[in-house]
Parts: sequence; C-alpha cells; structure tokens
Amino acid sequence: MPTTAEALDLPFEEAISFFRQKANVPTRRWSDVYAAAHSHSFMVAGAASDALLSDFRAEIDKALEQGTTLADFRKAFDGIVGKHGWSYTGGRNWRTRVIVETNLRTAFAAGRYAQQTLPETLAAFPFWQYHHSGSLHPREQHLAWDGLVLRADDPFWTTNYPPNGWRCGCFTTPVSEAGLRRQGKAGPDPSPQLSFETKVVGGVPRQVPNGVDPGFEYNPGQSWLSGGRPFEPVAEPERVAHFARRALAGELPVGATVPVAEVPAGVLADLGLGEGMRARLSVDTIRSHAHRAEITALDYQAAARRALAAGEIFEGPRGRLSGIVEISGRDHILGLKATRLGEFLVTTLHRGRAGQLKRIRGWRRLGR
Repeated sequence: MPTTAEALDLPFEEAISFFRQKANVPTRRWSDVYAAAHSHSFMVAGAASDALLSDFRAEIDKALEQGTTLADFRKAFDGIVGKHGWSYTGGRNWRTRVIVETNLRTAFAAGRYAQQTLPETLAAFPFWQYHHSGSLHPREQHLAWDGLVLRADDPFWTTNYPPNGWRCGCFTTPVSEAGLRRQGKAGPDPSPQLSFETKVVGGVPRQVPNGVDPGFEYNPGQSWLSGGRPFEPVAEPERVAHFARRALAGELPVGATVPVAEVPAGVLADLGLGEGMRARLSVDTIRSHAHRAEITALDYQAAARRALAAGEIFEGPRGRLSGIVEISGRDHILGLKATRLGEFLVTTLHRGRAGQLKRIRGWRRLGR
C-alpha cells in the first residue's frame, strides 16, 4: 500500500498549518463536532480526554508531514488504545481508516483551497474543475460532477468543495481561460441546481445537499480562512500590521481574515451570529483599499474597537451595517458586514458627511 500522502498528494505547508491550528475537542459521538466546526476542531468520535486526543493528533500530524502508512497508524493506534484503556465502537480496521483518511483529506482540501485562492493564482486560474476519484464503486452524484468547471466564487463550492463524504476521494484543480478553451468550453459550466434534504443528525435537523454525506456540507478551507474560532483572541496590533503586509504582498488567500475586535454579545444576538465571534479584517478589504494610504489596517482595528465598545453600531435597510466613530475630532463611518459564513467583517472606513451620519443614526441601534 502506498503511503497516505502518496495516495492524496505530497504534504505541503498549508495542509499542515490547517491541521496544527485546530483545538482538541473531547466528544461522545461523531456529531458533537459538526461540519464547518471541524475546520478549527480536532476530534475522534468518543475520545473524551485531551491526553487521548493529543496522542492521536501526533500520529495524524506525522502522517501529514512524513507520509506514514495506514499500517503505521494502526500500529500506533493499538498502542494508544492500550495506553489509555479506550473502548471504541466499530471495527479496528474501519475505524483507523476513517480517522486517517478523513483528517488527511480535509487537510489537503483546505490547503489546496488556500493555494487556489491566492490573489495571483485566482488571476491566472479563475475557474476550478471537479474531479471524481475514479473509485471502482463511485457515488452517482459525485460521478455526475466529474469534469464540472465553475468560477472559483460559484456558490457550489461553499457546500460541495470535496471531499463530499466518508472516504470520498474527489478533488479540484485550477483552470485558466486558455485551459477552458482547450477543453472546448466557451465559458464555465452552468452552476448545478442543488437540491437539499433535511436529515436529522444527533437529534438536530440539518440541510444537506443531495450527493453529500451529512457533516461534509462545508468547504474546509473556506471555513478555516474566514470565520475563525469562537472566542479567538483578538490580534495584537503587531500581528494585524504583519497580516496587512502579507496581504499587500499577495502572500495570503483572498478569504483570509484576522480578528481585530471583540463584538458585544447583544450585537451578535441581534445579527444571529455565534457567541464569541470577533470582528475581522479581510485580505480583500486591505487590498481593495490599498490606494488610500492615509487609512491603515491598524486604523481599521482601532475604529472597530472604539465603535463596538461605544455601542455605535447601526442596522439599516436590507441589513446594511455601519458604525460611527470619532477620529481626530471628526466623525467617521465604519462599514461592516455579516456574511452567510457567520463572519462579522470590517469593510470600509471613511469620513462621514452630516447627511450620512444623520441617516445612520436613525437606523436601529444594535445591542440595545
């Protein structure tokens, strides 16, 4: 049997980074950590102690970095089970394969997504193509998506970026305009009309696209780079400045964000966002406003902190969000956005005119 790394790809920095930033989460059953939460949480179903998880985690890390085999992991698994006296469900061979393959495939998917969304990569390769793994017993829906070429920002990739199920080996590759023409395509394929089915997982109803296993209806890389962990520490100014320098140098994926301010619980509740989520600054915002040299990433952070702490956050028509903050004796407008990924983003900062400020102050004040 080839090494796990050979079966998937060569290990690379982004995949390893994705895995190493996860926090251990003890669980009783597999659904305790669900879907996008896996992008920031390491769990093994039924592993209820941090020590047990840490031992498993070390072996997965070794497989990612060194390309150890499934046989190597099984040998280590036996030792870890004996050491901790862990009683697990399912057969040993099945359980070990699921643990290794699921963790490695999602790590490689997240790393691949991070590479594909670098600004220079997107400029050269604005499309992604879905590839079936070529398994002997394919899922019909996965096979139907084989060869599909869509724009990188197509909504399909939010719920259907592979892997799309247990032991799914599907993957994506970037495609250029010239590559699209070589395939005989005048443009990207029509975005699939997805149908969703309600499935009860762990007692909770979940909307899952047909053809995707419950718990896989998310994009590992997108979830990793965007929303962040609940209660994640707010970045110190030095880290924000470093993030901005890398963003402007084109070294970060466009979806990457950095946490810049705490958000009051009342504001999160009014917006339907998860407890402990932070206000975040994105690579896209930094790059889009790079021409405004008078406004830096640190200005965005300072403005967000002050507006949120003062409770000067307002919601207008069609969910438009703005904050008001005084800078050097002048009122400024802070643009904000709550995304469908559960993010709370800082998007703009500019001097406010009297009419604009009056209109915003007439909107609903959040958190009150």
